Amino acid sequence: MRAFNIATLIMVLFGAICLGLQGQFQVDLVGMVCGTESAWPRAVYALIGLSGLWQTVWLATHKPKAQLV
Repeated sequence: MRAFNIATLIMVLFGAICLGLQGQFQVDLVGMVCGTESAWPRAVYALIGLSGLWQTVWLATHKPKAQLV
């Protein structure tokens, strides 16, 4: 489960970078990598959205544990 959380977190960060590039410079990074005429960009954006949803649910249900150093 830890690997799944890390993978979804990476996808959320990638999505944030893509949205930042799109908003600031109108550069579609996913479209450049996958091609704009295929269904792949929609699938990638769907996975990024699901990853964000998973991270939101996980963050809402798991309380951070305080660690004393």
